[in-house]
Amino acid sequence: MNPISSLAQASGLLEARQYGQAMETLQCLLVEQSAAPGALELMRQIVDKTQQYAALAQWLSQFLENNPLDQQAFGLLGYAMCKLGQFSAGIECFDRALAIESSDARCACERATALAELGQHAEALTGYDHALTLDPGNAEAHAYRANSLLALGQIEAAISCFSRAIALHAAMPFAFLNRGNAQMQKDAYAMALADYDQTIALQPSNALAHSNRAVALKHLHRHPESQASSAAAIALDPNYLDAQFNLALSHLLCGDLERGFRDYQVRWKTTAFAPIKRQFEQTLWLGEQPIAGKRLLVHNEQGLGDSIQFSRFVTMAAHAGAQVIYEVEAPLYGLMQSLAGVHTLLRQREPLPAFDFYCPLMSLPVALGTRLDTIPAKAPYLHASAEKLSQWKERLGTATGPRIGLVWSGSASHKGDRYRSMALAALLQALPPGPQYYSLQKELRDSDAAALAQPSALQHFGDAIDDFSDTAALCTLMDLVIAVDTSVAHLAGALGTPTWLLLPHLPDWRWLLDRSDTPWYPQMRLFRQERVGDWGGVLQNVRTQLAAKAW
Repeated sequence: MNPISSLAQASGLLEARQYGQAMETLQCLLVEQSAAPGALELMRQIVDKTQQYAALAQWLSQFLENNPLDQQAFGLLGYAMCKLGQFSAGIECFDRALAIESSDARCACERATALAELGQHAEALTGYDHALTLDPGNAEAHAYRANSLLALGQIEAAISCFSRAIALHAAMPFAFLNRGNAQMQKDAYAMALADYDQTIALQPSNALAHSNRAVALKHLHRHPESQASSAAAIALDPNYLDAQFNLALSHLLCGDLERGFRDYQVRWKTTAFAPIKRQFEQTLWLGEQPIAGKRLLVHNEQGLGDSIQFSRFVTMAAHAGAQVIYEVEAPLYGLMQSLAGVHTLLRQREPLPAFDFYCPLMSLPVALGTRLDTIPAKAPYLHASAEKLSQWKERLGTATGPRIGLVWSGSASHKGDRYRSMALAALLQALPPGPQYYSLQKELRDSDAAALAQPSALQHFGDAIDDFSDTAALCTLMDLVIAVDTSVAHLAGALGTPTWLLLPHLPDWRWLLDRSDTPWYPQMRLFRQERVGDWGGVLQNVRTQLAAKAW
């Protein structure tokens, strides 16, 4: 068999998309002449078209039994194993290949990438460095190295490495895409947008680039463009759930609650929500069936703040004639005893009574046809217990000035915590003397404990706050609550306590855009960042308004 003519034949078959015949031609050639130059590289091109990596791996394993020193075959087998998700096996193959020929830069790069896929990014960096020693101009090695740097939190180094890869090979969509992702992590949204635009210019069908572009535009407050970009991602991939979810949130943020809440139902299909989706034999109620006289199970689904905010819809369901069985998180059980319209109140994981329909709490607005102008905003709709109020009145003693409750941070595990929380020291420095200040937070971060230890007018109660019934009593006894976007802010709003809410530049959807009030809580005032991360301007405004406030 003439290797030159066989390779030409296989190449022609590949060009004609006759992949099976092309692969058979190459296999026959290699069985007869194992050292046919270029045959294994052509095999790689074919299998990338057919995705038949398992079949290739099986054939290569048999081939290597008779050709145990074929370095390229071990490298291709490692590649196939990694494509099959068997990264450890792939690394073993790459090690065999590099033991035969240590100067193979591509093999060294692919070995490092397998380590990265296993989450071993520090070891992967060493591997990429070795590959780049062998081939400094390897653009892919620079780009993959940047991915590992990004995974290790070295954002600036990653951006520099992506830029080096792009300088070497400008037509590399994934390098632009991932550099854009890195820019997003440092809040450089305009630069991220430019990278996503470049990705799309090179690869218009990249749905992920369109979706990420939508997020960057959202942070830049270019909301119509953001929605159009999400729609483009969905048009390219109708099953792109994250893009659908983000588009729903964008509609909510822009005030189209009817459409937003309806589209927000897609959350139950996403990887984040699917594991917590409740399964019942009864019918999901979204408003299609008459509910009067029926037993409706409403269960909480997300954070405590969401539960407090949306519990108002439980009362609306009761007004529609439902006998509402309300299942709540244990920390809210005492507080929710004051909620009107609840027929049966349960803690999560308690046995459920019989019911006819069920509805997740944050789907009630869909069932009730909620629009921006029909939000039930009467406050208070929750109340502190008389017993807790008496206990905390005694503990606080006689007021010597206006009482102001403070909340400066939420859960560190919240995905948006770096935007919504601030340091206690920064808040304390902004507060004018005169009022009595109280911490409404139960737990402190280590970084805030030092600030609290300094002499100040702030009282912190710590473990004396048992659950939300205690926090509710404290909020009720305050003349004002100043809070970042946490569950306590929702609690103060639900109790009707005057509340100043401090918001990041891109707020959560429920706070809408460009307004200082909110249709959710009539006693709440919003203080918004004008620039990303600029708490200084917000706190200066708070200080000015406090100093001028007539109590």
